[in-house]
Amino acid sequence: MGSGNERHFGELYLQTTILVERYMEALPGEGKLLVKRLEESFADYFFKAIEANNNSDEVPAAWKNYFSGNYSPLQLKLIGANAHINGDIWQALTDNFSLQEIKQLKPFYKRYNRSITKTFDDLFKSGIRSDKRLHDLHIITLGLDKVYGRMIVRKCRNRQLKLAILKFEDPGKFNSLKKRIDRKRNRIDKMIIRRLHVKE
Repeated sequence: MGSGNERHFGELYLQTTILVERYMEALPGEGKLLVKRLEESFADYFFKAIEANNNSDEVPAAWKNYFSGNYSPLQLKLIGANAHINGDIWQALTDNFSLQEIKQLKPFYKRYNRSITKTFDDLFKSGIRSDKRLHDLHIITLGLDKVYGRMIVRKCRNRQLKLAILKFEDPGKFNSLKKRIDRKRNRIDKMIIRRLHVKE
């Protein structure tokens, strides 16, 4: 049965999709086709998680926390972003691209990391407005928390690219890295759930 929670991450994803469309406008033909294919397939993992939840089926591991509690809109956006970045990207790559195509996509993918800064910045502003701890941290660090957050998002996205390549080239290292990423994703979810307190 649908909970309506999907709309919160959906709003964030829509904003990101608009940025992708703008980014693709400046790409050469091959790059545009590769990025478009990635984004179209990427969205399917979120939709499949919604469908599984609505049908009371097994929700993919990365999305279980998103659909399993009564969380604030900010928490849902952050948990959803964590699932998408640390759970879906490598699957979208390996399910829809060959190893050669992933390597062709790599430079366009990395440049796109820089173009999603606006989505992060808007989410960051929402966070410091609605959560006292985030607001105080932003003041104490003189804004360095925002810089660090951008760096972490970029690092996580690049790690997913590495994971996808390892699945083709070194399954043993792939399994080891995937386990570490899964543990990290779960720790991030727990931190979001336990430590964020939304202002009334």
